[in-house]
Amino acid sequence: MNDNKINSILKQVIIFNDIYEEVIHSSFKKNKHQDVSKLEFKMLQTVYRHQRLMISEISELLDISLPNCSRYVKTAINEGYLTKDIDALDKRIYYISLSEKGKAIVEQTLDRFSSDMSVQLADLDARELDRLDESFANLNSALSDTLLNRSN
Repeated sequence: MNDNKINSILKQVIIFNDIYEEVIHSSFKKNKHQDVSKLEFKMLQTVYRHQRLMISEISELLDISLPNCSRYVKTAINEGYLTKDIDALDKRIYYISLSEKGKAIVEQTLDRFSSDMSVQLADLDARELDRLDESFANLNSALSDTLLNRSN
């Protein structure tokens, strides 16, 4: 019984992710950031979410090869979207962060996404919005707790 419920939840999460990807891509295109590809935007968004990552972590999170990831990161640094910070204790390690230019692209796109989604959700009544808000809060909490427990 539990397995069926878990499978049902996972299917809903996948469907939501697909919807999110479609709307965020549409918002991205409307924001006129054609100088940044969809994959580059995904990289910027990933760094935005985590704030500071090593290239190997970006590669793993985006499921792209390390050489390709390194190339994308180097290009984004040269274009002024990302910055590179060398580790104070180990000069061989460096971290990638968003520059103000990169942060602006992500935030403008997320603002556009919020506007686009607000139009879609405007027809819901207060009770439905409360249920939706509570559902996402519960899902995020459960997933965060589960992921935290697995990493310990």
